[in-house]
Amino acid sequence: MKKIVSALTIIVCGLLMGSMAHGSQKMERMANSYDINGYSIARYENNKIVFENYGDGINETSIFELASNGKVVSAYIALKLADEGKLNLEDKIAPFLDDSLLTDDKRIYDITLKQLLCHTAGFSASFELGLDKKIYSDPGDEFRYSGVGYIYLQNVIENVSGMTIEQAANCYVFAPLGMNNSTFEHAKTVTPYMRLSSVVIYTFTVFIIVFIVFLLIAFVIGKITKFRFFSFRSSLYVGFMTAGIVNTFFLLYTVSKVVVIFGVCFAFMGLFLFLARNNTKVFYSSIPLMMIFVFTLGLTVPVSIPVTNDIAAKTPNCAYTLKSTSDDMALFCQELMKQYYNRDGAVKDMFASAVNIDTVNSWGTGIAIESENQGETYWHSGINPGFQSLFVLYPLQDKYIIVLTNSDNGLQFSKEAANEFLQIDGHWDIPR
Repeated sequence: MKKIVSALTIIVCGLLMGSMAHGSQKMERMANSYDINGYSIARYENNKIVFENYGDGINETSIFELASNGKVVSAYIALKLADEGKLNLEDKIAPFLDDSLLTDDKRIYDITLKQLLCHTAGFSASFELGLDKKIYSDPGDEFRYSGVGYIYLQNVIENVSGMTIEQAANCYVFAPLGMNNSTFEHAKTVTPYMRLSSVVIYTFTVFIIVFIVFLLIAFVIGKITKFRFFSFRSSLYVGFMTAGIVNTFFLLYTVSKVVVIFGVCFAFMGLFLFLARNNTKVFYSSIPLMMIFVFTLGLTVPVSIPVTNDIAAKTPNCAYTLKSTSDDMALFCQELMKQYYNRDGAVKDMFASAVNIDTVNSWGTGIAIESENQGETYWHSGINPGFQSLFVLYPLQDKYIIVLTNSDNGLQFSKEAANEFLQIDGHWDIPR
């Protein structure tokens, strides 16, 4: 009898292991179809969390950039401050803002905390090239997804709490929940992979624009002066160096992940120019031909390549600098599910629709809501160069899923993985 039980146990375990392996293999095939180099997934159901990881050295404690998912963390902090009586959803934000964020537009004094949280304050989508303080629509009139709005929210949080956004996150979220590997500050993450086309566009667009503008100016001045003070060849050298310097600083400010790639390419082009200095035709045609080759290669070959972590640290902000792990995000999602069920305190308002986007989508005070026949799901996604992620809460079935990827192709993969697990047909997409 013992032998029979043992044999059955081995068979059952073998079937279970086979099923788990098949599931993992299926996800890996899906990842390969999207050219995903690594992912970390957390799935919650039946009161337990199961992690699945793929990629060199990746596990549930591996740190990824979560980008815009930091907005949900900051919304949670703001709602916790409301629980403490330090804020109210209907508070006007102007009294809490630094003077530098106030504008001559009187509508700034009409914006409420709730409008910042649900993206109806009227600000622009992003601020990578500088903070756009212009108000594009009347506060409360329409949904306008806005990274700028959450920079204003961060300023409110910092001034009300007397803490930086990192300190506030540690106080209200990271430390209480045990999220020991989460931060808005600079941190080493897994290796990001970017589409070659994106790398080429990020790396060379500004370089080419500056180079061409410089040469045009030099050519016009040279024609006027009949090139008495400099030759066109020397202006090409100077233009090349100027464009390289300008582009390097631009990349350090925006996408420093590709600075090393640009440096290598710039050095190679400089060397080629030097070697071709005695052949006039080759010298003058070298840069245009190299750029044509690089852009043709980048825009036609559908591959992803590894890039570095950000070389220049970004100023911590809740709009896109969150770094975390699937393990930590599971703790955060667990807390959100708890708050959903408890329906006690200001955090409960996060799950109530504050603005309708269309017939299917709406936004609460900090999280997106999708309403389909299968019930409501609550979600947010994050996109940074080399990283894309998604988490979806499905309270009706007491499930949630977190998908973190180190890829520019990760969002569609994340949606497919979420649909596969939740057994629904979710879209999780809104106009931005």
